[in-house]
Amino acid sequence: MILLMSGDVRIAWGVTGSGTYLRETFDVMLSLKEKYNVKITTFLSEAAEEVIRIYGLSDLLSKISPGGYYEEVITTSNTGKSCVHSGRFNRGQYKLLIVSPATSNTVAKIVYGIADTIVTTIVSQALKGGTPVIILPSDLSTETTIPCRIDRDKCNACMVCIDGCPYKAIDVVEGKPRINLLVCRGCMKCVTICSEGAIKCWERISIKVRRLDLENISKLREIEGIHVISNPREIISKFIALILHD
Repeated sequence: MILLMSGDVRIAWGVTGSGTYLRETFDVMLSLKEKYNVKITTFLSEAAEEVIRIYGLSDLLSKISPGGYYEEVITTSNTGKSCVHSGRFNRGQYKLLIVSPATSNTVAKIVYGIADTIVTTIVSQALKGGTPVIILPSDLSTETTIPCRIDRDKCNACMVCIDGCPYKAIDVVEGKPRINLLVCRGCMKCVTICSEGAIKCWERISIKVRRLDLENISKLREIEGIHVISNPREIISKFIALILHD
């Protein structure tokens, strides 16, 4: 416990392009950092870079990984496609790797030994280096959280949101505004200025989980060194079990 409180323990966090569990995971990771004073290096897939912006989590990410040695945000642009920082796992520099959320694509690649993204590469190297890996597959949930959208049935085409968006992320399509998610930063300014309540963010919708994805998750559970969890709240309890009680 003294080691943890000294800030000497380093953990890695891999994020993929899923909106499911994304905002909840960010809250848990910030709590983990603040409560246990760990250093967190965040590894982002290219899709994760997009969804973090869309879901308005960039500022929160800077609190979790504020920069500095072993507190970086690692992306393709600063680590290359080969992920040069993955060598840290071979040298035992991290006590733990957390991948949350993990898309079905990421899970399938891990199951079949494919390492061609930042996240799948660090999972491969963590397992080779004996670093325990916690993975939260997004397909364990029958709900997902979707980005901001405009309900065209409620929208009266007043166009106030277009001028009010600080990032110019709202276009006009067939006479009504539409959020351009390639530009949106999830600031929710549009929600506050829409008098009709037509703009919604972070709605939860039901989804159907494919049998193939469930089969891959079952195979994931069988891989030595991987600990599959079912919701973000388990991250801290697993951290305690694997690190504090190590």
